[in-house]
Amino acid sequence: MFKVVLAAAAILFATIIIHGLVVLCLYRLFALPINQAAGFSNFKRLCLSYVFLMGFVAAHFFEIAIWALAYRFFGALQSMEEAIYFSAITFATIGYGDVVLSGEWRIASAFEGVNGILLFGWTTAFLFKISAALWFPEGGVQPRSDG
Repeated sequence: MFKVVLAAAAILFATIIIHGLVVLCLYRLFALPINQAAGFSNFKRLCLSYVFLMGFVAAHFFEIAIWALAYRFFGALQSMEEAIYFSAITFATIGYGDVVLSGEWRIASAFEGVNGILLFGWTTAFLFKISAALWFPEGGVQPRSDG
Protein backbone atom coordinates (compact mmCIF):
# COMPACT_ATOMS: atom_id res chain seq x y z
CA MET A 1 0.00 0.00 0.00
CA PHE A 2 2.90 2.37 0.69
CA LYS A 3 3.98 2.09 -2.95
CA VAL A 4 0.49 3.06 -4.13
CA VAL A 5 0.20 6.04 -1.76
CA LEU A 6 3.67 7.22 -2.76
CA ALA A 7 2.88 6.90 -6.48
CA ALA A 8 -0.50 8.62 -6.12
CA ALA A 9 0.99 11.48 -4.09
CA ALA A 10 3.74 11.93 -6.70
CA ILE A 11 1.16 12.09 -9.51
CA LEU A 12 -0.98 14.51 -7.51
CA PHE A 13 1.98 16.83 -6.93
CA ALA A 14 3.09 16.54 -10.57
CA THR A 15 -0.35 17.52 -11.87
CA ILE A 16 -0.49 20.46 -9.46
CA ILE A 17 2.86 21.67 -10.79
CA ILE A 18 1.66 21.21 -14.38
CA HIS A 19 -1.53 23.12 -13.64
CA GLY A 20 0.43 25.92 -12.03
CA LEU A 21 2.63 26.17 -15.11
CA VAL A 22 -0.45 26.36 -17.34
CA VAL A 23 -1.90 29.14 -15.15
CA LEU A 24 1.42 31.00 -15.29
CA CYS A 25 1.85 30.58 -19.06
CA LEU A 26 -1.70 31.63 -19.90
CA TYR A 27 -1.48 34.65 -17.66
CA ARG A 28 1.95 35.72 -18.94
CA LEU A 29 0.89 35.32 -22.55
CA PHE A 30 -2.29 37.33 -22.11
CA ALA A 31 -1.56 39.75 -19.23
CA LEU A 32 -1.24 42.74 -21.58
CA PRO A 33 -4.52 42.10 -23.43
CA ILE A 34 -6.30 41.53 -20.11
CA ASN A 35 -5.02 44.85 -18.82
CA GLN A 36 -6.23 46.57 -22.00
CA ALA A 37 -9.68 44.96 -21.95
CA ALA A 38 -11.48 48.26 -21.31
CA GLY A 39 -11.09 49.15 -24.98
CA PHE A 40 -12.06 45.75 -26.37
CA SER A 41 -15.26 44.84 -28.16
CA ASN A 42 -17.45 42.14 -26.63
CA PHE A 43 -16.37 39.72 -29.37
CA LYS A 44 -12.68 40.20 -28.52
CA ARG A 45 -13.44 39.69 -24.81
CA LEU A 46 -15.29 36.48 -25.66
CA CYS A 47 -12.39 35.25 -27.80
CA LEU A 48 -9.95 35.85 -24.94
CA SER A 49 -12.30 34.00 -22.60
CA TYR A 50 -12.28 31.06 -25.03
CA VAL A 51 -8.48 31.01 -25.06
CA PHE A 52 -8.39 30.60 -21.29
CA LEU A 53 -11.19 28.03 -21.29
CA MET A 54 -9.55 25.91 -23.98
CA GLY A 55 -6.17 26.19 -22.27
CA PHE A 56 -7.64 24.83 -19.07
CA VAL A 57 -9.60 22.11 -20.85
CA ALA A 58 -6.34 20.98 -22.48
CA ALA A 59 -4.57 21.07 -19.11
CA HIS A 60 -7.27 18.95 -17.48
CA PHE A 61 -7.17 16.43 -20.33
CA PHE A 62 -3.39 16.21 -19.97
CA GLU A 63 -3.66 15.72 -16.20
CA ILE A 64 -6.29 13.01 -16.69
CA ALA A 65 -3.98 11.31 -19.20
CA ILE A 66 -1.13 11.31 -16.67
CA TRP A 67 -3.29 9.43 -14.18
CA ALA A 68 -4.42 7.03 -16.92
CA LEU A 69 -0.83 6.33 -17.96
CA ALA A 70 0.06 5.59 -14.35
CA TYR A 71 -2.84 3.13 -14.02
CA ARG A 72 -1.65 1.34 -17.15
CA PHE A 73 2.04 1.46 -16.17
CA PHE A 74 1.32 -0.14 -12.81
CA GLY A 75 -1.13 -2.65 -14.32
CA ALA A 76 -4.11 -1.38 -12.34
CA LEU A 77 -6.30 -1.31 -15.48
CA GLN A 78 -6.31 -3.55 -18.54
CA SER A 79 -6.41 -1.09 -21.47
CA MET A 80 -5.58 2.52 -22.18
CA GLU A 81 -9.21 3.19 -23.15
CA GLU A 82 -10.38 1.84 -19.82
CA ALA A 83 -7.70 3.82 -17.98
CA ILE A 84 -8.61 7.12 -19.64
CA TYR A 85 -12.31 6.54 -19.02
CA PHE A 86 -11.74 5.62 -15.39
CA SER A 87 -9.38 8.53 -14.88
CA ALA A 88 -11.77 11.05 -16.43
CA ILE A 89 -14.76 10.02 -14.32
CA THR A 90 -12.62 9.85 -11.19
CA PHE A 91 -10.87 13.20 -11.79
CA ALA A 92 -14.27 14.81 -12.34
CA THR A 93 -15.54 13.00 -9.20
CA ILE A 94 -18.40 11.39 -11.12
CA GLY A 95 -17.39 7.83 -10.24
CA TYR A 96 -19.96 5.67 -12.02
CA GLY A 97 -18.49 2.49 -10.54
CA ASP A 98 -18.64 0.50 -13.77
CA VAL A 99 -14.82 0.35 -13.85
CA VAL A 100 -12.96 -0.17 -10.58
CA LEU A 101 -9.34 -0.54 -9.58
CA SER A 102 -7.94 -3.65 -7.95
CA GLY A 103 -7.77 -3.78 -4.15
CA GLU A 104 -4.45 -2.10 -3.45
CA TRP A 105 -4.94 0.60 -6.12
CA ARG A 106 -8.34 1.80 -4.90
CA ILE A 107 -6.67 4.36 -2.65
CA ALA A 108 -5.15 5.99 -5.76
CA SER A 109 -8.63 6.83 -7.02
CA ALA A 110 -9.26 8.81 -3.82
CA PHE A 111 -6.08 10.80 -4.49
CA GLU A 112 -7.21 11.42 -8.06
CA GLY A 113 -10.64 12.61 -6.93
CA VAL A 114 -9.05 15.06 -4.51
CA ASN A 115 -6.71 16.14 -7.29
CA GLY A 116 -9.60 16.82 -9.64
CA ILE A 117 -11.54 18.80 -7.05
CA LEU A 118 -8.50 20.96 -6.29
CA LEU A 119 -7.59 21.62 -9.91
CA PHE A 120 -11.15 22.28 -11.05
CA GLY A 121 -11.51 24.68 -8.12
CA TRP A 122 -8.28 26.44 -9.03
CA THR A 123 -9.41 26.71 -12.64
CA THR A 124 -12.79 28.09 -11.60
CA ALA A 125 -11.22 30.70 -9.33
CA PHE A 126 -8.78 31.79 -12.02
CA LEU A 127 -11.46 31.95 -14.71
CA PHE A 128 -13.65 34.00 -12.38
CA LYS A 129 -10.82 36.49 -11.86
CA ILE A 130 -9.97 36.63 -15.59
CA SER A 131 -13.64 37.06 -16.51
CA ALA A 132 -13.98 39.94 -14.06
CA ALA A 133 -10.91 41.61 -15.56
CA LEU A 134 -12.12 41.10 -19.13
CA TRP A 135 -15.78 41.94 -18.74
CA PHE A 136 -15.66 44.49 -15.93
CA PRO A 137 -12.21 46.07 -16.26
CA GLU A 138 -13.19 49.27 -14.46
CA GLY A 139 -14.57 47.62 -11.33
CA GLY A 140 -18.14 47.02 -12.44
CA VAL A 141 -18.44 49.35 -15.44
CA GLN A 142 -20.52 47.84 -18.21
CA PRO A 143 -18.48 46.65 -21.23
CA ARG A 144 -18.82 48.34 -24.59
CA SER A 145 -21.91 47.25 -26.49
CA ASP A 146 -20.50 47.57 -30.00
CA GLY A 147 -20.39 43.79 -30.41
